[in-house]
Amino acid sequence: MRIVLLTAALVAGVVCHAAERAWQTGTWGDVSTRRQMIDFGPGSSSFGPPRPGVEMRALADVSVYVIETDTLRIEMRDTAAVGRRSIDVSAGAPVTFALEKNSVYVRDEAGVEHKLRVTKKTVKTPARAEPYAALGGGHLLREVSRDGRYIVLEDGSRWEVHPRDWYQTVSWERSANVTVRTARGDGGFDYELVNTTSDEGALAKYAPTK
Repeated sequence: MRIVLLTAALVAGVVCHAAERAWQTGTWGDVSTRRQMIDFGPGSSSFGPPRPGVEMRALADVSVYVIETDTLRIEMRDTAAVGRRSIDVSAGAPVTFALEKNSVYVRDEAGVEHKLRVTKKTVKTPARAEPYAALGGGHLLREVSRDGRYIVLEDGSRWEVHPRDWYQTVSWERSANVTVRTARGDGGFDYELVNTTSDEGALAKYAPTK
C-alpha cells in the first residue's frame, strides 16, 4: 500500500511540475542530423544495458534542432539510436516549449513532453515595427493562408496571426468585415483583428511588405 501511495505521489509531482512550466510559443527552424560514433564513457549505457567497466561506444544519430521566436534563437542537440529521433518536427511549424536552464521541454502533437539539451541561445534585438495607420473598422478580408497563419486585408496590409488563433482564422471567409485595433499581445502580436461577420477575434502582428 505504501509503495502504491509513493508511486502516485511521484506521478502527481511530475504532472504538477509540468503544469508549472513557463510555456511559450515559437517556430521550428531547420533540423539537421549527422550519424557519428559516440563515446558514452566507462560503465555508461549507450542504447542497451550498461556494461560496468567497459568503454561504451556506439554509432548514433545526433540531431540539431532550432526554435525561433521574436526574441530568441535556441539551438538544441539530441542523441538517439540510428534511424530514430526523439521527436519528429517540420521546419516552419509552430511549437510549444518551455526553457529551463540548459534544457528545453517541447510538446509533440499528442501533448507528450520531450527534453532536449540547449547548446546555444541567442537573444535577438527586435526591429521596431512600423505602426499600422488605418486602425478601426471598414476593412475587408482579402486573403487567408491555407493554415490560417497569414491574413491580407483589402488595403494590402499583411498580418501574421498568433499560433493559438490559427484554428479560427483558417475558416475566415473572404470579404468578411474586419476591425483592426491595438491589443496587449505577447511576442509582438500587439494588434487584434476582429472578424465582425463571424464575431471572432485573433491576435496578430503587422507585417508590412518592403
